[in-house]
Amino acid sequence: LHSDYFATLARHASAHVFNSWADMPSVSEQLALAGSRTNPEFTGARFLLSPGRKYEDAVKLFSPYDRVKEVDEEGRRAGAKLIHETVASGGGMKAFIYLNNRFEGNALETIAAMIDLAQND
Repeated sequence: LHSDYFATLARHASAHVFNSWADMPSVSEQLALAGSRTNPEFTGARFLLSPGRKYEDAVKLFSPYDRVKEVDEEGRRAGAKLIHETVASGGGMKAFIYLNNRFEGNALETIAAMIDLAQND
C-alpha cells in the first residue's frame, strides 16, 4: 500500500477496500495510513482472515462455523470504527463491511460484536 495507489483511487472516485487477509497489514494499520480513505462517500472492508493466518488453517480451526472460536479484538475494533464513522456521517457515507466465517468462526456473531462496539464507543 503506497500513497500513489491511494492517490490513483481518489482521483477516480474509487474506494480502497480495507482487507483483513493473511498477507495484508491489519485493517487498523491500513486505516492509519495517510490517504487510505480515498472516497468520502463510501468505504468497504473485508474481514476474511486474521493477518498471518493461512486459509487452510482457518478452515481447520473454525469449521463447522457454528460459533466464534477465536476473537480478533483488533479486527473487531477496526470494523467498529468504520461502522461508527459511517453512522456519524449522518448519511453522508456508506460502508460495505463483509465478514467471513474464517475470520473468527462465525461471521454473524462477529458483525454483531462489531456493531455493539460501534454503539458503545
